[in-house]
Amino acid sequence: MAGVSSSERIPRWVLVVWSIQMVMLLGGLLLWVVQGVIRGVPGPVIAGVYVVGVVDVAVVIVYIVAAGALASVAAILVARVPENRTGWILSGVAAWMVVSFSTIMALYFLHSPGSSQTALANWLGAWTFVVAVPTSLVLMIFPTGRLPSRRWGILPWLALGGITGWILEEAAGPRLGLEEELPNPWANPQLLEFGDGLALLFLPALIGTVASLVVRYRKAARDVRLQMKWVAYGGVLQVGAILLTWSAEIFSPTDFPVEVVLIGMLSTLIVPVALGVAILRYRLYDIDHLVSRTVTYLVLSVLLAAVYLGGVIGIQAIFPSSEGLAVAATTLGLAFLFNPLRRRVQDQMDRRFNRRRFDAERVLQLFTERLRVVHTVEELAADLAGTLQQTLAPASIAVWIRE
Repeated sequence: MAGVSSSERIPRWVLVVWSIQMVMLLGGLLLWVVQGVIRGVPGPVIAGVYVVGVVDVAVVIVYIVAAGALASVAAILVARVPENRTGWILSGVAAWMVVSFSTIMALYFLHSPGSSQTALANWLGAWTFVVAVPTSLVLMIFPTGRLPSRRWGILPWLALGGITGWILEEAAGPRLGLEEELPNPWANPQLLEFGDGLALLFLPALIGTVASLVVRYRKAARDVRLQMKWVAYGGVLQVGAILLTWSAEIFSPTDFPVEVVLIGMLSTLIVPVALGVAILRYRLYDIDHLVSRTVTYLVLSVLLAAVYLGGVIGIQAIFPSSEGLAVAATTLGLAFLFNPLRRRVQDQMDRRFNRRRFDAERVLQLFTERLRVVHTVEELAADLAGTLQQTLAPASIAVWIRE
């Protein structure tokens, strides 16, 4: 796959869509903080878990981080390699996660016990997460965005059938998610039985995905093998996490540990992260600068959300009757923290992901400092030539000094 110059600007519509997704995630988080943390209303069901305890709260945070990371990676791929289906598939999954989360939280905000909004929110939370879990299946078309050959055309249909069966299992089962006390008002034994059989197609889809990677790896050139190594490794880890989640639900349907749900949700990050490693380490798409910025603002969003949540809860714990004060004080604190946090995180991301830009900025900074102590034109010309060589690496350098 041909590289794309990082100097090209990212399309405006991609930035707009990504920004809307981030706002929707943070908006859903705010609704949950107000309703669940401040008002103390239990629920809703997120990723099959009824959010009522400290461990369950982690499910909400992990879900937001997973959706944000997936949306960011997808936006980068769609912007830089729009002809590759990988980015579009991940974009669809990310959009599904964001919209379903925001819808569930909006319905939850209208909570009243036994209401149709509450039942609908819990029902959506019991099955919508399934769409995000099998992101490892994009590996069947990595890195070209196409299957190895037409003979592999059955794989997408097996995957679609398996995911549909899994959704039917969760949506038509007798309970909502893992909670026995939340009966499913839309339970359907016939659909549940049909889904149980259809979900078995997911296993050959996973096996076929691994086999397609092996076939493509054996035929690939050395550079492509290096790129695929990281993604294949991440895919194997995610397949293992999916099988662990699936097995736990089959063998322990009434005592399903929340920790396994967290592993399943975190596994949705593995393939996008592996794609990012392949991009950054082996210059697959040559978009280090954009990835650095994306990771910066994703980390910054998570940090600010954590500070906001911690600030509201902390102030409420100290002053129980100061709901407005907690929100106002925490918001003001975030305003002061934003720029210092952004600069610190950006510096760390450039050090890690965008060394070329970071090294160039360091060289220019040193050059400007040396200008203060330069005494002759010859010293200035030598410093200028050295700086250009380190930052731009031209084939030749000539400095003309006017007499």
